[in-house]
Amino acid sequence: MSGTLLFFLLTGAVVAIWLDALALRELASRHSRRQCEQAGLQWLDQNVVLDRLELKRVDGRLALLRRYRFEVSVDGADRHRGSIWMHGKQVVGASMPSSDMSATPPAIPIPPI
Repeated sequence: MSGTLLFFLLTGAVVAIWLDALALRELASRHSRRQCEQAGLQWLDQNVVLDRLELKRVDGRLALLRRYRFEVSVDGADRHRGSIWMHGKQVVGASMPSSDMSATPPAIPIPPI
């Protein structure tokens, strides 16, 4: 009897953690889309990927910091990486290219041989 109860409790805990992770991923997706709109960038693939989990000390307590990665485009012909950092349900940082980047890098003159 106690083995079955332990099994159901562990299964319930795993399902709860998994559902919480899915909800946080969806929240990160909404935040990254909003950041792209504000920066004038195109949010590509309508997807974010959990890139890193870190334990950080916040106000003297250990906290889980998640970094999600996504891709953006300035003009639709290029791809650049963006990131968003979340502590719980709060965005604590974001990194994206600026919208005034040119799609093609400047030409580097090659000296004749």
